[in-house]
Order: sequence, then C-alpha cells, then structure tokens
Amino acid sequence: MGNKKGLGLAVLALSAALVAGCATVMSGTTQTINVQAIDEKTNETIPGAKCTVTDGKGRVYPVTSNPGSVVVTKGQGALDTRCLVKGYHQKQVGVGQDFNAWTVANVLFWPGLIVDAATGAVQKYPSHITVIMERRTAR
Repeated sequence: MGNKKGLGLAVLALSAALVAGCATVMSGTTQTINVQAIDEKTNETIPGAKCTVTDGKGRVYPVTSNPGSVVVTKGQGALDTRCLVKGYHQKQVGVGQDFNAWTVANVLFWPGLIVDAATGAVQKYPSHITVIMERRTAR
C-alpha cells in the first residue's frame, strides 16, 4: 500500500514539473530592454530624446530617460521603437524577436511548451535597441 502512495506522489510531482514550462520558469514572461538614441555622426547619446517602445498588440512603453530601459511583456509581437528630439529625425532602428533557448528543454517535456507558448516565454526580444538620429539641416 505504501508503494502505491509513493508512486502516486512521484507521478504527481513529475506531472507538475512537466506542466510548469521551462522557459516560463527559467526566464520569466517579461524582459528588460535598454534603449538609447544617438547622433548618427558623433555616436553620442542625444540629451532630451524621448523614446517609446510599442509592442505588436499596441501597448506603449515610455522610456523615461536617454539612455533608459523598459520592461516589456514577452510574446506580444514585434516591437516598434520611436524617438523624438528637437532638431533631429529618426533614421534607423531594427528590432525583432528571438527564440528563447530554454524552450528547447520542452522537447523532452512537451506540455511545458504549451505553457511557454501561452505565456510568451518562447520569445525573447533583443536586450538593447539603439536608435540612430540624423540632425536636420536648415533650409
């Protein structure tokens, strides 16, 4: 009788571990992204630049300083970064999503992949975004 109870507890513990989602547990569902706007010619940070990061679902994350950082929710689609500062216009920024390597562990424990996909933990954004700004010429 004791062996059945121990086996039942072991099966329950294993089931809980499988459902947990490796990427969700190991890297979470949010991520900090560092953002900075720089001058195209000098590569220096531009004082007073106001930047925002918008996810694919329309959620806007304001960056409160330059350089600064924001905490975004993973798995919300591609990010769009915009910066504004008097005397400049935004020239370049490239941002996309990366695959979270912890998700590979879910090949062995496939129920965890379902959890990771549902929480967005399978995706990982770049850790840094640099926005290149070009000084406007007087006309």
